[in-house]
Amino acid sequence: MDLRTVLLEAIKASPEPLTAAQVKKCAAVPAKPAALTVVLDDLAQAGLLHAFTLGKSTAYSTQHPQELAATALAGLVAQLTEPTAPTKLKTALPKALRPWFDEALARLIVKGQAWWLFKGKTKLVSSQPPRPSDLLSKPQHAALEKLLAEVNRSRRTPRSMAQLLAWLDEESSVAAAPIKPAAAALTTDQLVQWYAEDRARSSSSMIPIPQTWQRYARWAAAHDLPPSADTFRTALKSLYDEGRAILEPCERPQDLPEQERDLQVPMAFGPPGYYWSVL
Repeated sequence: MDLRTVLLEAIKASPEPLTAAQVKKCAAVPAKPAALTVVLDDLAQAGLLHAFTLGKSTAYSTQHPQELAATALAGLVAQLTEPTAPTKLKTALPKALRPWFDEALARLIVKGQAWWLFKGKTKLVSSQPPRPSDLLSKPQHAALEKLLAEVNRSRRTPRSMAQLLAWLDEESSVAAAPIKPAAAALTTDQLVQWYAEDRARSSSSMIPIPQTWQRYARWAAAHDLPPSADTFRTALKSLYDEGRAILEPCERPQDLPEQERDLQVPMAFGPPGYYWSVL
């Protein structure tokens, strides 16, 4: 392989322009940089290389530096996870390609590989086409959220902020989706209702707490909630503390399964309650 071909291959493999000294290193040839400059200039005059001034030296590339800058910049933009200031992107480019940053970015925008995003007076580069909701500033977003909360008071079907933004962005599937109801909370009234239903079927006024727990567990599953012993005990304890329920302990608590021992509700005096009744 002759010297010209070796130099061309070394320059072609580089993602950025190379000076004669850099070409010598990449191509691993014994010739001095001054001698290589003569060959490189001949290749440039023959139209096989682009030659241009880089600081105090001459740099060479098989592609126009603007094309190299556009290729390198396209890779940087594709990796963006959020809109970024153009100055930050320019700094990320190899120093030799930075003079062509503006032209390279303009090329990407024309080709649809990058987009401008305006946040107030700030101009950012985005890897995705900006959505209308992206143009909202933080104060505008907060004001819109407050307005939506007020409007929802008069709507039969409330809408979430996510649905409003989806409507702005013409994402119909999200905008039309109904809001999932808030998770239901266990109330003492619910416990009293379950007690009444169990009492109607029982010969005793005292209902085992684990029996009420089973009702609560089924209710929680129907509401897509994990049953919580703490939540259950707290609700029963509230009835007891308010004087709306009485508790009785188990005669042999040591014989209870571990789960049933965990469901017992503490009383003011004595062992915890295992049976309960509404007053």
